Amino acid sequence: MNTDKPLVNFILSRLCVLTTALLMSVMFASCSSSEATSDGESDAVASRTPVTVTTVRKGTIQNSVTRNATARFMRKNTVRSTVNGRVERANIALGDHVVAGRAIYELRTKEADALAGMAARDSTFRVKGDITINAPASGIAVQVDKLLNDYVNDGDQLAVIADGNSSVFVMEVPFELVKSVHVGAGCTVGLPDSSTAEGVISTPLSVMDAASQTQSWVVKPKNSAIFPEGLTGTVHITVDRHADARILPASCVLGNEEMTSFWVMRLANDSTAVKVLVKRGIVTHDSVEVREPHFATSDRFLLTGGYGLPDTANVIITH
Repeated sequence: MNTDKPLVNFILSRLCVLTTALLMSVMFASCSSSEATSDGESDAVASRTPVTVTTVRKGTIQNSVTRNATARFMRKNTVRSTVNGRVERANIALGDHVVAGRAIYELRTKEADALAGMAARDSTFRVKGDITINAPASGIAVQVDKLLNDYVNDGDQLAVIADGNSSVFVMEVPFELVKSVHVGAGCTVGLPDSSTAEGVISTPLSVMDAASQTQSWVVKPKNSAIFPEGLTGTVHITVDRHADARILPASCVLGNEEMTSFWVMRLANDSTAVKVLVKRGIVTHDSVEVREPHFATSDRFLLTGGYGLPDTANVIITH
């Protein structure tokens, strides 16, 4: 009995050591597995491209172009001399608002000047050589050519009076866009001081600039405002307009280098985006109309992060 007891103790101590070693091995393997799983999940998340998303919206989209327009007076009345002589009085200045029938010039004929000495010597000899020139129409004096004591010939231009009611903007439209301009259509004229004036396209002029191949169109201000001649503004012309269009932000629609093929990256689920070819309609600086295919308003598309992705890509949505 005494001989077997040390042997039993030895066997028990060895079993304890083995049990302890086995338990430590199991714990170490479990920790290693957990670390490997954690590292794998981290790598999977790191391989997903961060993106932001948006949805398609329905609305009206239009494409417009901007053309220059210059203020002009369409009706101008020229005041001319009816005799040869000298300007005795000039009752007009540049920028004056004159009324029709107002005496604006008084001329003295050269014959009256020649006979003035004889009239001074003989009181019975009287010479009347004063000619009054009246304003032919009401308006604004935009040009004054003759002033006091200036010599004039018969038919010389004395002044130009512009009809204030004929103040318009004349815009130049390229011939290829003439079909997009319609008489009676409203438009907005942008002015250099950042203000605007509402106008109506009234009529085309039968004038084509040979160098630029543009046609002149008259834009009549709605409020009958008078603008200084030569003032330059800009007119926005709507070239194309679609109502109830499916619209995406321009950054959603990607294309090849030749700009012959276009596509979007649509989310199949919260972590996968797929490439879908599209046909574009009207394109503006910040929006694109998608004609085909017909997307639902619930579909989600990559707004940022989609450039350079393959046809199917793993993504992670950021906010």
